[in-house]
Amino acid sequence: SVVSLAFAGVANASVQQGDTELDFLGGFLTANGDTGVGDTTSFFLSAALGYFFTDNIQGQVAALGMWTEFDAPSGGTDVDIDVYGLGIRGRYHFMPTNQWVPYVGLQLFWANVDVDIQGGADGDIDGIMWGPVLGLRYELNANSDLYIEYQYHLWELDAPSGFQGDILDDGHALLVGLIHQFK
Repeated sequence: SVVSLAFAGVANASVQQGDTELDFLGGFLTANGDTGVGDTTSFFLSAALGYFFTDNIQGQVAALGMWTEFDAPSGGTDVDIDVYGLGIRGRYHFMPTNQWVPYVGLQLFWANVDVDIQGGADGDIDGIMWGPVLGLRYELNANSDLYIEYQYHLWELDAPSGFQGDILDDGHALLVGLIHQFK
């Protein structure tokens, strides 16, 4: 019985070396603008395939897409911004044998940003998006986790000709997603 108790924590570990995971998140935002400001609609998806090199250290390859429309009020200029990215993430998980597992990490994405301004300049920009991540995952069952994650985005993009200033500079994201583990 002592031996079975010793292995009980490992058998029920939320994350452990050798685990392969698929995580997915998506979201939709719509906001109505006030006087002089247009309405905004945004949809995003992200998926990642991850592997645990140790009980604490995970590497991921990931893809993201974001489609945003700014609908200007009458007489204004509509703008569409589409973002596509491929990248990597590294995460360090604290307390990997607990049901609640906090983590920190870093991500680096190559991104393509397509800007379409109604009746104006269009642009196609390549660059990088990078920044830290901070999250907490909760083990739902042996193969599924729910997670909440904060991401700080830093964009390194050159503005296309005809644009003044940065299209994207920095930003914050608070995300909720699901993870499926292949043990």
